[in-house]
Amino acid sequence: MTQSHPMHSGPPNPSSMQRFLRRALLHWPPLTVSLIASLLFVATSAALIWLVGPLAGALFGITPQTPIAGVEDGGSLGGIKNALLGVLDHLIVRQDRIETLARLCMAILLIAAIKNLCRYAQSLAVSTVEQRLVRGLREELFAHYQALSLSYYHRTRSGQIISRVANDVRVLSTMLDVAFGNLLRDPLLVLVLFGSLLVISWQLTLVALVVLPLSVTAIGLAGRFIRRYSWRSQEKMADLNTVLEENVTGVRVVKAFHREEYEIDRFRQSNRGFYRAMLKMLRVRHLNSPISEFLGTVGAIAILWLGGRAVLVGEGLSPNDFMTFIFLTFAIIQPIKTLAHVHARISEGRAAADRVFEALDLPIEVRDRPGARAMPGFCDAIRFENVGFHYDTGGWVLREINLQVPRGFAVALVGPSGGGKSTLCDLLARFYDPIEGRITIDGIDLRDLTIGSLRARLGIVTQDVVLFNDTVAHNIAYGDTSPDPNRLRQAAEAAFAAEFIDALPLGFETVIGPRGMKLSGGQRQRIAIARAIYKDPPILIFDEATSALDTASEFAVQRAINNLLRDRTALIVAHRLSTVRDADLIAIVDAGRIIDTGTHETLLERGGLYRRLHDMQFADTPQGADASHEAARTVL
Repeated sequence: MTQSHPMHSGPPNPSSMQRFLRRALLHWPPLTVSLIASLLFVATSAALIWLVGPLAGALFGITPQTPIAGVEDGGSLGGIKNALLGVLDHLIVRQDRIETLARLCMAILLIAAIKNLCRYAQSLAVSTVEQRLVRGLREELFAHYQALSLSYYHRTRSGQIISRVANDVRVLSTMLDVAFGNLLRDPLLVLVLFGSLLVISWQLTLVALVVLPLSVTAIGLAGRFIRRYSWRSQEKMADLNTVLEENVTGVRVVKAFHREEYEIDRFRQSNRGFYRAMLKMLRVRHLNSPISEFLGTVGAIAILWLGGRAVLVGEGLSPNDFMTFIFLTFAIIQPIKTLAHVHARISEGRAAADRVFEALDLPIEVRDRPGARAMPGFCDAIRFENVGFHYDTGGWVLREINLQVPRGFAVALVGPSGGGKSTLCDLLARFYDPIEGRITIDGIDLRDLTIGSLRARLGIVTQDVVLFNDTVAHNIAYGDTSPDPNRLRQAAEAAFAAEFIDALPLGFETVIGPRGMKLSGGQRQRIAIARAIYKDPPILIFDEATSALDTASEFAVQRAINNLLRDRTALIVAHRLSTVRDADLIAIVDAGRIIDTGTHETLLERGGLYRRLHDMQFADTPQGADASHEAARTVL
């Protein structure tokens, strides 16, 4: 079953971004470096533009500027301008224009060096914060996924899980790289340049302000569309990851049914859905910047016409001031344009942040109770006491389950498919908790034990063996970073796996491929049993451990299981009655209830469901085959 999420088209939820920014502020040392570097970058950027006036004077013979008549040095915009120009004249301008030009060149070189050094320092500081945040989020997200219950994985697409960790965090990384780097710098630069424009001519600056609201409105509208389309594109990426992951893990079935073209078409459809969603987002994102730049250029042209005309007819600004004003006007367009781009990336980042924190906020359904203690040991019995359970999606799977598994006993669970046998095992491992009743070990409710200490006492071998793309040794000693070679050998021999392991190219150091695909089914199963033997747990769970094997492999695996069962307590789920006939106790599970218990012989004598199941599996005459067919219809 998959889990879908509603498409968010309304206003963005600020909580996820607030949480994200709070995490960023924890890295205040590099952010402080970035802020200082940004301030110096802005100051040097403005200083370079203010050198335009003296440069024009040096090149074209325009006389140094004099204070505006009737305006005092302080207390007004004119006074600020005169003070700034006075400092520049004092430091740069000389009577000899060659000397002035030389001083200008040295000043420009020095300021440009400081400016670019500050830009590098600021970018490096922001990148440090970015990578720390991305590293931390990925690790936290992965750790949270490890804590979630099996029910989450049953209802959620694997591609969606992968997309959260890989794609969504990558989008946040991109947003940080662009947004944090520019948000600390470009708004300051716009303010300083805008202040410089006001200082030179507040009248012409008002003309520029006419265009600004239009640009802001265009940016805001684009941001809403970008966030909506970004959410959709990330959902489509999750779909694409799901198709890819299913195809890779199910490639044997694909090839067996010759459905390569069908899978190619599935992937093509999913990929094209992602393409369409991305294209819609990119259309808006790429349109945002040209519109903002064009509106800025319209304002600049209006200023150029009005101010230039006034200069040519001898009114308004001096030529030096006008040139500085024009340079400032065109210089302010770039940071405004960049901020439009940043806003688009932030809109994408908000959608990614919503998805990441949505995953981090998923409740952990099975967790340690407050005050839970470590499992002290196992010396008496496991008891199921009036246990009832159902999944979120349907009716009761188990009802009124009462079963005792004494220490050292092998208890088999048999019955029709879907009766609840595997669910009983999942409850013992605390993959789920009972809805009704309780499960105890030595009288202690499992919920009063820490999950880690409980599962440390369990060894689980299932039909669907999960092996990793690693060496045989690391698969047997899973989780042990320094496995004991003697224990490895003993576990492999007890599982009747040593012979085929030694025949592998590198023996225990052979990498067995994804999911152990370089091994046969029986070999994979024996590796799983060797893993359980290496762990040496007192309690074992076998869930259909031999049902998918041929007769020869089943015989080898059954011998390994018999070795593993010595002096251990076991709960065994099986359809093949030949594998459980020697169990100390057999429980018949049907429709979520235990309807009978006993040994193999006593259950055969009673007749009923167990006898019918036995007759189906061991019929060896035509009459027996007919009887078994009729029994199958009755049972199933």
